[in-house]
Amino acid sequence: MAGLISVSEKRAALEAALASETFARSEQLRSFLRLVCDMEVAGHAAELTEHRIGVEALGRPEGYSPLEDSSVRTRAYELRQRLKRLYETEIAEAPVRIEMPKGSYVPRFILAREAGAQEAAAPDRVAQEVAPKRRIPIPGWVTGFAVGLLVVPLAGWLLGARLENGTSIDPAVRQAWSPVLGQDPDVLVSVATPLHLLVSPYMAVTPANVPKLPVARELYPLFSRYRPMPPEATLAMQPVQKAVQMGDVQALTQVVGVLRSLGATPRILPETNSPLPAMRGRNAVILGSPWYSRTVSALLEQTPWTTALDPETKVVGLFGRGPQAGKKLLPRHGARGEYQEVFGLVTVLPSEDHANDGRTFVIFSGLTSVGTHGAATLFTSPNHVRQLIDRLKKEAYGRLPRSYQVVVRCRASEDTLLLGYSYETHQVIAR
Repeated sequence: MAGLISVSEKRAALEAALASETFARSEQLRSFLRLVCDMEVAGHAAELTEHRIGVEALGRPEGYSPLEDSSVRTRAYELRQRLKRLYETEIAEAPVRIEMPKGSYVPRFILAREAGAQEAAAPDRVAQEVAPKRRIPIPGWVTGFAVGLLVVPLAGWLLGARLENGTSIDPAVRQAWSPVLGQDPDVLVSVATPLHLLVSPYMAVTPANVPKLPVARELYPLFSRYRPMPPEATLAMQPVQKAVQMGDVQALTQVVGVLRSLGATPRILPETNSPLPAMRGRNAVILGSPWYSRTVSALLEQTPWTTALDPETKVVGLFGRGPQAGKKLLPRHGARGEYQEVFGLVTVLPSEDHANDGRTFVIFSGLTSVGTHGAATLFTSPNHVRQLIDRLKKEAYGRLPRSYQVVVRCRASEDTLLLGYSYETHQVIAR
């Protein structure tokens, strides 16, 4: 039982986890795990709070607010997933395991035989593992896009149903989103689909008009780490434009939820099926970055802020034009080159061919999909939207302007997830 585990055994379990390949590339998760385990071993588990973890493990400032910054909750979810994977694959023989139950930041140390007994208590699950059904290989982009098309509308429907069944939407959010509703509740939601190279051993037969490219041998060990591959299999690459970036999917979930709660009927389409000409005369929400979205790139050509390559650093950043000319905001990278801070962009524009009939585009974009997620999060947050409306009204004679942009500063995890966001600046385009 857990009470029989000595302090030395607990510390050995912690050091084994920290030294593993599973945690090798995430310094934040290592700090998180070390802090909570050290406090549990020292008998101070009751003192573990979200704020303390944010400050001492994730490097947040002392005055940060866990209500506005979800980084601890996000990293706790990742930590649970890493621990599960660690003991299922890399050190399955570990005599003592570490768990962090859902809804708590206090870790549990359990004996391996204790974990085995828990698994044995679920015969249906064991039976499925012993005799798995034969699976037909499905390319990753199909799975990813299917998740985007099925899970996201479902999540939006659930959120909308929850709001309709007792929680009225905040008036500030309703006011900010009212231009995109206009006179037509049918809103097109277009999601960018960047070009990817799909790596797969299942490309014996491919469409004649799609090139099949060879894969360097150096990629084989990396592929085998994440996907089972027969020894005799040969990898190939194929260009595909059907996958959706994770940050865009998360932004899409929030957008659909708000639209449904406002009584709109969102119609979700990949950008490949909803090019800019098809959006003329419609209210639309567009998700994507200029570097992988032709629609976003075209719409942001004349706006005060857009993405561009900095000739000095050779890094893509946000650059100002017109009133913002000469200003630039560049991302911040970690020691290994990973993004730590990026920028998102909310852009509200009248539909070009219908400038006077109330039809509007709302564009969520960024330097990466984390920026897109941060922009959508800010524009669906009642507190941030309320503050934004106050700022905009001061420059637009007491009312919301017809067209404007908002820059959002976003903190990114090593796994390219949104950790936190904050308002950076804005520019009124047309009153």
